[in-house]
Amino acid sequence: VNHMVVENSLEPRGFKVTVCMSGPEALETIETRGYLPDLILLDCMMPEMTGYEMCEQLRLSFPCNCLPVIMVSAKNQEQDVVKGLTAGCNDYLTKPFGVQELNARIDVQLKLKQLWY
Repeated sequence: VNHMVVENSLEPRGFKVTVCMSGPEALETIETRGYLPDLILLDCMMPEMTGYEMCEQLRLSFPCNCLPVIMVSAKNQEQDVVKGLTAGCNDYLTKPFGVQELNARIDVQLKLKQLWY
């Protein structure tokens, strides 16, 4: 995910954005911060661990309704989207994406999360 685009889109809306550059770094951040993020934007292609693998690891501890994950990728083939959804992501957004689409997908996931609680 181009984190600068994401930060510039979300911070004015009041979101605090934490950027992690690898799956292990993100998992460690989640485990040590003492609270869950509202949502995770997860790139499929990361060093050390793919986004698919990280999503599978997240789902071992955090169900879809507890921690929404939107996978973001330049991989736009049907099998890539299916792989992401099978790994446990709530939504799959292909690059390039527009800021309005990103915001709409985030809003939907946050609304769905609220319905569970």
